Amino acid sequence: MVWALVFVLLVVVMAAALNNSESIPWVRQLRRLHAGAARKAEWMAPEEVVAQVRVHYLETLQWMQSLEMLESPRQPGDDACYLDGACLKRFRALRGQGQARFAGVLRADHQVQVRYFSEDGRRCLVIDRQTERRMATYDRRTGVRLHTQDLGDGAVVYQMVYDGRARRWKIETFIQELASGLERSKAPGRVLMSFHLPAASGRDS
Repeated sequence: MVWALVFVLLVVVMAAALNNSESIPWVRQLRRLHAGAARKAEWMAPEEVVAQVRVHYLETLQWMQSLEMLESPRQPGDDACYLDGACLKRFRALRGQGQARFAGVLRADHQVQVRYFSEDGRRCLVIDRQTERRMATYDRRTGVRLHTQDLGDGAVVYQMVYDGRARRWKIETFIQELASGLERSKAPGRVLMSFHLPAASGRDS
């Protein structure tokens, strides 16, 4: 009986591993950058994968703009084609509150850098350096632009996840907005991921 359970477990594990390798075909092509260097090492995927992440990220931004401007019909489930995880939940929660009369559309020139792939090749970070950022406010009822605000340059970091069934990269998590000035840096820089926040002190307590 015990051996039968062990055999079944092995079959399940092998099937899961096979499925994972099929859905992430580039997992064996990942290369390690700065291997052995403390806090510098990272996984990088082939250039064609990096290009695909960049294209899908920019397509998602265009889709979000079209929603705000009502330039395309909204179909149920469209959001799941572009978003996943925390971003999808947040998007649906906001949509559930009803549509506001006024819409804010962010337009910018995007310099998108793709880095920090997970070891299984399923996730990565997108560093979006945005220049000429402008927030345009529109009246949804009339389509008239009411105001445009110059936001200056900035940079944001998102985590992307690959959906093997859809064969598409989706925005999964908003990580952070980088400190002012970093978006102008020509150096690639590093994004340090930490899952433990320091203890609160002073006015934070």
